[in-house]
Amino acid sequence: MLALALPMTPELARRLAGRPLLLVLDVDGTLSPIAPRPEHAVVPPATQQLLAELAQTEDVHVAVITGRAVDDARRVVGVDGLWFIGNHGVEVAAPGRPPVVRPDVAWYEDRVAEATARSREIAREMPGVIVEDKRWTLSVHYRLAHPSLVPPLTNAITLVARDLGLKVTRGKEVLELRPPVNVDKGTAAVELAQTLGVLHAGASLLSAGDDRTDEDMFRALRERQPSCVTIRVGDATSETAAEFTVEDTAVMREVLEAVLAQRRAAAGAS
Repeated sequence: MLALALPMTPELARRLAGRPLLLVLDVDGTLSPIAPRPEHAVVPPATQQLLAELAQTEDVHVAVITGRAVDDARRVVGVDGLWFIGNHGVEVAAPGRPPVVRPDVAWYEDRVAEATARSREIAREMPGVIVEDKRWTLSVHYRLAHPSLVPPLTNAITLVARDLGLKVTRGKEVLELRPPVNVDKGTAAVELAQTLGVLHAGASLLSAGDDRTDEDMFRALRERQPSCVTIRVGDATSETAAEFTVEDTAVMREVLEAVLAQRRAAAGAS
């Protein structure tokens, strides 16, 4: 059974007190409430301020990890000084730097563009279906569509992917088409943790997400660093590899507030 992340227990606080601390945070459904359309999502100002303060704290790194493209995620989050991992690990951007795309993924750019065009043709015949072009991957959202459209939509998108040699994954009311490359939120989060030197016993890790794709991150980080704090945001009844849960994005913000308060208290005591 999942444990509640709040109120923070002394044991949980101890696991988050290491140096450095890396926070790996999903966007939609974790930092930002889920919006009917992807372009309408926004991280609340209070959360933006909190992320900025965390990123400016000594020995704290903040990384946003998302299915969105890096440039789009930067728009939604609206905070400087963060790492961004976009397109489920396909592209990575250091603070203030442009994203770097994996070469083995870049090879599929034309195929993804063709898949996007075909998916838009399919969506024209299915009211409420939205195609999100992320250049290196694409998302087909159906949360606004009638449930009866989901099976034929899934079949049609799967055929497009098969024809173009892409793979399909599923999230919350969304189909994702990606190059058949062994990269996901888990592999990308571990690579960043290695880069930032947080996979040793004295460091701390926290990862939070709300969707199926975040499960890769939970599993991979716990495998490499068993003390990593993994938090599922939202539906605690869903099967998850996370250890803790919070009700929604507002409570997730309270967790981050507690982390910041802990860091400030430690700095004041030293």
